[in-house]
Amino acid sequence: MKREDRIKSYRSTIEKNENDCKSRFRDAEARLAEATQRLSELQSYRSEYERGLGNRVASGMSGPALLDYHAFIARLGEAIRQQQEVVTGCELEREQQRSRLRDAAVQVRTVSAVVERWRAEDRSSDNRREQREIDERAQISFQRAGARA
Repeated sequence: MKREDRIKSYRSTIEKNENDCKSRFRDAEARLAEATQRLSELQSYRSEYERGLGNRVASGMSGPALLDYHAFIARLGEAIRQQQEVVTGCELEREQQRSRLRDAAVQVRTVSAVVERWRAEDRSSDNRREQREIDERAQISFQRAGARA
């Protein structure tokens, strides 16, 4: 059994792990993009309400309505703060997944390099063996030809 065959199962396992890491990294990036988009929407929404406050006050907004409006803007501010925490968590998760993917890729490259080195060594060994066999056959042929002469 060639050395390459002995490591085949391990190589398959680490390649599967690398693919799983790629998938988890893509998922983490998608979650980050979604969280960032949601944060942007909340910030835009709050900006609209803050800009609209002047118009509403100018058109005769009542005191209780103004208080409700400010309370709503404050709730938007709290939602933005919470969403920023979500974005930060998603960024951390993405970086963890990126690190795991990088580690998995290094493992795959390392094992692939070992397998390639082994293949080259096996080819060289096979070539030497074949050359020895050819040389032995040639010598036997030469000896037989000399014995007949």
